[in-house]
Amino acid sequence: MNLSLLTRLCITALGTSLAVLPLHSSFSQINDETCAKLRDFGKFYDNPDATGLQSAKLFLSYQHQIGHIDGEDSTGKSFDDDFEEFRRFWMGLSGRFGTYWKFKAVSQLSNDRHNYPASSAGSYRQWGHETFRSANITFDAGKFWDVSAVDSLELGYGRRTGRMADEWQRSSTMINCLERSSFSNKLWLYDKEKGNPMATWVKWKSGIHTFDAAVFSGTYEDYIGGWEDSKVYFASWLGDYSEASAYDLHEYWVSFYKQDGSASEDHLAGGMDWALSLVNRIGNDPWALHSTLAFGDNGNLSKSGSAKSIDQQGNFWGVVLMPMYWIKEEKLKLVGRYLYQSSDQADGLNLNSRYVPLAGARDSTLDVNSGRGDRHHALYLGLNYYLCGEHLKIISGIQHDDLSSAGSTAYRGWTIGSSFRIWF
Repeated sequence: MNLSLLTRLCITALGTSLAVLPLHSSFSQINDETCAKLRDFGKFYDNPDATGLQSAKLFLSYQHQIGHIDGEDSTGKSFDDDFEEFRRFWMGLSGRFGTYWKFKAVSQLSNDRHNYPASSAGSYRQWGHETFRSANITFDAGKFWDVSAVDSLELGYGRRTGRMADEWQRSSTMINCLERSSFSNKLWLYDKEKGNPMATWVKWKSGIHTFDAAVFSGTYEDYIGGWEDSKVYFASWLGDYSEASAYDLHEYWVSFYKQDGSASEDHLAGGMDWALSLVNRIGNDPWALHSTLAFGDNGNLSKSGSAKSIDQQGNFWGVVLMPMYWIKEEKLKLVGRYLYQSSDQADGLNLNSRYVPLAGARDSTLDVNSGRGDRHHALYLGLNYYLCGEHLKIISGIQHDDLSSAGSTAYRGWTIGSSFRIWF
């Protein structure tokens, strides 16, 4: 790292810290009662004895984020760029009705188009419903049929997340890093432009074991979706061994999917053929370690069903290690993350950085190979400040990425950012 880069990063970090200080002062009077009011703010109806609607709750997630990158492209050209955005603004409604039924619908309401070149997407923020992050209904079959063989049994239909990798076990409101790792995002069953897919599923829990089996559709037809395109068959098992372990937290989680779709059909996950994820979580307060090991096949068809370039096909694998430590319990958490991923084809991986490809789009003279390569190392160090637990917090972090393709550097550089996040 050269002196000018270090100087820029230090200035950015200092600016972030100075921005947080007034917030700390403003929020210093926040107590448990205030946090409880925030947590329950959206609850506006609760009547468990009713025969129809029994409960209803509004959902809101707002995340404002700033970022700075400083790096080198594939030609060795240095560049830097700054970003400010409404990272997320979601609203929704959830509730229970008829004793055995639950519903949930969450709408994505922002599209921060100002981050993109004016020629391609406009230079202003756009507001309004874009897509559903969730839109589903579930049935408590275990309670309805009084199934004694399991602790719980749920049937569901609608749009939901296909959870792969440790970082997708938590919603965006509760992730530990500023952004999920590029490897976990690669495993995500989704369409980048259209969000979570349509699915039908069954979940059941028995003792320490939780199972989830689902079929996802590659068809997107907002508001809900159809079943005309590819199908993805998904299964997962979670084992919670915490009670019998020397650790306060001791979990294993295995998840797998296989995609079945022909040419001309829409596909999920960029057209990937299959993926297998192995997760382990251990911890004794104040520390925890989450790890993900995953393998997969990129497939030979793109998300639109057209043939992929050979360079984007082939097998891949990766590992993510995330150590965490509470500096001050429930208030200040130190988070680290190491990522390594590899592919046997030159462009079989995607950096999936929020800002590097965007910088390339803003400056046509940059060549970051569209954020693609076959080897990727990333180191992240972050500090999270919790004012009301996960409901009100500030997340800051710095990350170094080293991405190569066919033995040559595609991108190398630093990203630093901070985000204010609130949800209820």
